Amino acid sequence: MSKRLGIYVFDGVEVVDFTAPLGVFAVAQRMDPELDAFLVGDAAGSVEATANFKVTPRYALDNHPDMDAFLIPGGIGTRREMHNGRLLDFVRKLPPKTLLVSVCTGSWIYGATGLLDGLKATSRKNGDPSEKLVPIDRLASIAPKCQIDRHRVVDTGRILTAGGISSGLEMGLYLLLKFGHDDAFVDAVAKVMEYERQWALMKTDRLVVA
Repeated sequence: MSKRLGIYVFDGVEVVDFTAPLGVFAVAQRMDPELDAFLVGDAAGSVEATANFKVTPRYALDNHPDMDAFLIPGGIGTRREMHNGRLLDFVRKLPPKTLLVSVCTGSWIYGATGLLDGLKATSRKNGDPSEKLVPIDRLASIAPKCQIDRHRVVDTGRILTAGGISSGLEMGLYLLLKFGHDDAFVDAVAKVMEYERQWALMKTDRLVVA
């Protein structure tokens, strides 16, 4: 089974949103070297995340990297990325076998493509003080045909969405299950990360739609 996770990064991406799942895969790779997680940018060159954190993606969208899941994190930059025609077109043209994953407001981008129509999805439920509309309510306005759900992780088969900023940890661990690993493997990864208690609690905050 292929096990390649591509994580999209952009100017204004929330640091924890993308580093949390990336960190999960970094730990899991010690136990399964076939796992691979990498960053994908709109174009070649570095991007600046929140807190002035600069990263250089391994691939650009034009490289069309082979991957089994494509994760879009959230952040202040999603307000711009919702209107990035190159990104929206890239997402729509991904092979049907590619899992479409989001953390926090990354779900807005899938909402903008229309891919959430008729499906359940989630987003961040607590807003910043400066926000007039909390992110999950904004998702409802972006994708009015989407069925808004408040679980931490929502799995509708091909599309997986996670809630708030820190939910990237749960999504990273859950993706290991989607990639074919069993509960014992994922629990072992969580234990190495000293996250086993939180993972045990969050396992029940999940909606899986058959």
